[in-house]
Amino acid sequence: MCKTVSFKVSSGMDSAVRVLTTLRRKQFDVREFTMKEINSNNSEFMVTLEDEKNLGVDRAIQQMQKLVDVYDVMEVQ
Repeated sequence: MCKTVSFKVSSGMDSAVRVLTTLRRKQFDVREFTMKEINSNNSEFMVTLEDEKNLGVDRAIQQMQKLVDVYDVMEVQ
């Protein structure tokens, strides 16, 4: 089952890459990654996770919230 999580970063692609590496290291299966630029300093990203191992999207959100420059992390319905 795929779940989509949106998040915003204030440091651009560096923070987004850090989010993706953290999710991969925590054994989440990243299926899709999209970016929407809000303004020159802030960007909104969406990542789709395959939850075959039942790790839970809530756990992924908790891991993402721990990262610096990552905010407004929420599951998209």
